[in-house]
Amino acid sequence: MSVDANDVRVRWRAVARQFPLWRFAIDMFFDLNAWRMIGADITMMVLESKQAGRAADALAGASPETLTAIAEIARVNEQRSSDIFRAVFLSYVSVPIALAALLSDAAPRALSTFFEEYTTGIVILFVGSVVFPIVYFCGSWRAKQIAWVIELYRAGALTGSSKG
Repeated sequence: MSVDANDVRVRWRAVARQFPLWRFAIDMFFDLNAWRMIGADITMMVLESKQAGRAADALAGASPETLTAIAEIARVNEQRSSDIFRAVFLSYVSVPIALAALLSDAAPRALSTFFEEYTTGIVILFVGSVVFPIVYFCGSWRAKQIAWVIELYRAGALTGSSKG
């Protein structure tokens, strides 16, 4: 049986739409299931979440081949988002810290003068170097959530929103 590429794309978008990045903070702090991420079994929080139930509804009726294709998209998406997070973290956090450490040893007076003259810009860059990796981490976590939901659905552990 062949896979309908359009069906795969439509179902993928329907699943991914359940996990928007802008809702990440809301879901982490105000969804009661998020507070169950401690312990040996954190799968139940996924199985009982409303987003996972709606994602399961989007996957309902898909052929095994379509589910395999969607799971592969999720795997690629998760890998790409993790790679982007690592690159952003490296370039926004590690490199500036290493550069500041090098300059503090090589030219401490020049560095302190630079900090005094450009304090506002440095604070803005510092905030950006903290915020952007956090945003990319959240995107990476969302990509993992999408992959988890698809795999749990494929395993038969996840049912639609009307049941879960």
